[in-house]
Amino acid sequence: FTTAVLLTAPSLVLLGKLTNSHEGDSVELIDLPRRPSDISSIRAVKRDIEPLIIERDATASKEEKIELINQQSAPKKFKSYPGLMKSVMCGGHKAKSCDLCPQGNGASWCNAECEWRDGTCKRSSKLEHIHPDYFGITARYAFQPVMNQNREYVNIIMVRAPFREGDDEDLYNFYKDDILFLGISSFESFPLKSPNPYSETYESEYYLNMFPGFLHMMKEPEEHFPQPVETILMSQSDFMLEDAVKFGKMRAQEEKIYDFVYSGGDQDVARDCVGWASYNKNFSFVREALEVMCSPEFNVTGVLVANKNKAGTAACTIPEACHGKMVQTSFLDQSKFFGYLAKAKWAFLPQICDASPRVSTQAMSMNIPLLMNRNIMGGWKYLLPGQTGEFFNDINDFKESLRKILDNTRGGNSPYKPLEFVEENYGNVKSGKKLLEFVKKHWGDRIKFPNDTEY
Repeated sequence: FTTAVLLTAPSLVLLGKLTNSHEGDSVELIDLPRRPSDISSIRAVKRDIEPLIIERDATASKEEKIELINQQSAPKKFKSYPGLMKSVMCGGHKAKSCDLCPQGNGASWCNAECEWRDGTCKRSSKLEHIHPDYFGITARYAFQPVMNQNREYVNIIMVRAPFREGDDEDLYNFYKDDILFLGISSFESFPLKSPNPYSETYESEYYLNMFPGFLHMMKEPEEHFPQPVETILMSQSDFMLEDAVKFGKMRAQEEKIYDFVYSGGDQDVARDCVGWASYNKNFSFVREALEVMCSPEFNVTGVLVANKNKAGTAACTIPEACHGKMVQTSFLDQSKFFGYLAKAKWAFLPQICDASPRVSTQAMSMNIPLLMNRNIMGGWKYLLPGQTGEFFNDINDFKESLRKILDNTRGGNSPYKPLEFVEENYGNVKSGKKLLEFVKKHWGDRIKFPNDTEY
């Protein structure tokens, strides 16, 4: 899948390629005829699931067997959480329910979550395998939907951040038996307590044992998660890399006019880049590092992204020696950011409090190596020294690592092969298949996947 972590709005996750081979799974009962007029109609159903319903009571009469089938194949009735805002997407507009989408305009106003059947607007048959309140839940920031390779939703929701709305936890507890909720590393150090002084505080134990499974970024997860929680080394930045790969190949011959690019998030320029985003992207260290990089010994050139306000009238202060060597930009959309990456020789990731740095795999997908802080919470798994970039530990060994990556990228024959590493290990197909296997292994009895699901 992708965890709607597809990263479209609302952010999605590709469950990897969820290969769906459900022969024999009891979830196939949903496909049984709802009103069979004769027990012979059951024979069309796969033989390996017949014992689940027919042989449960070998002495049952024909009528009793049919009633048992009807009971098990009837659609489940779900209750809705009282505080959930309910609406459906009809296409270009919303309504409280599908039957209210047309507003007298017929089938042309019945789209998205709904479809026109038998002369009325009804819930789309493509969504029958997910909870009716799925999209109301994933409209909240902490909850991410999950899709397969065909962009079909799966009845799994990823929890990507601490709960934000006052009743998020109540909502989770209300639906957790009908929807599979899994944690995923995406925000700061979640599920661990954030060291960021500008973030809300919570105890790590609060989330570590809340969900049955977690997609994490830890080096030693067994030291944090209790034993019942199933874990997999996987994070949001493992997915949705196809655009970066495509852009990188299209601009592979771009002239490299900068040594590096640094992405600062959306920094608080009015406070001279002191605040939540600046802490997460370790901008205080960047200023130290710039003193070294801009010195005559190294004479580095670079791009500091999101280092200016949106109006372009003010920028974060940087060392005097860097003026004329550093380009400072406002917050950029993805295409413009990729444009700068294509002109750079490496990407600079000095941050520590970052669970899933998308810029790391995006840069590598464009065949750009990394200079990365060894202490980063997530993303360390992407860096193989000498192959995908170089590590540094702190300012004390920064010069050594800087010299190594400059020597390797300023010449004509760089030894780094980050794109090759990404294509062998990450992206929707590779990560999606791993995620599908993980889900099926531990919760396959809870999920009915869309037909033809591969990841």
